[in-house]
Amino acid sequence: MGENDVLVEQISSQQGVFLIVNRQMIPLIKEITTIGRHLDNDIVFHEDFLSRHHAEIVSNDGRYILHDKKSTSGTFVNGKRIDQCLLNSGDLISFANINIMFVNNNAKIQVKATGTTQSLHKPSDSLGTKNG
Repeated sequence: MGENDVLVEQISSQQGVFLIVNRQMIPLIKEITTIGRHLDNDIVFHEDFLSRHHAEIVSNDGRYILHDKKSTSGTFVNGKRIDQCLLNSGDLISFANINIMFVNNNAKIQVKATGTTQSLHKPSDSLGTKNG
């Protein structure tokens, strides 16, 4: 299988996963999609309150996890500040006054993703301490 075949397969398997920002659809076709103010990000916003490397969305085995990159103003999902979060279709991601909707139209993944969005705990969080 050639390099182009692999790329086409990745795009076709993920074509139903995207972000909606200001009525624009941005497909998530990379394993890691970076978001921030700096031009080397995949998605760039020219907003002073956004960190240079604000957040990233990581695709892992059909799941999409949003990671805050220690940003100054924070990353929010459905109004709750997060460090990292498993995304479900319809989740609203916010960076101060920027609102982004995560959409996953992949039927196989929708079945797996039913339920509420929840923050992911770091391995050290499960060692006898409970965060709430």
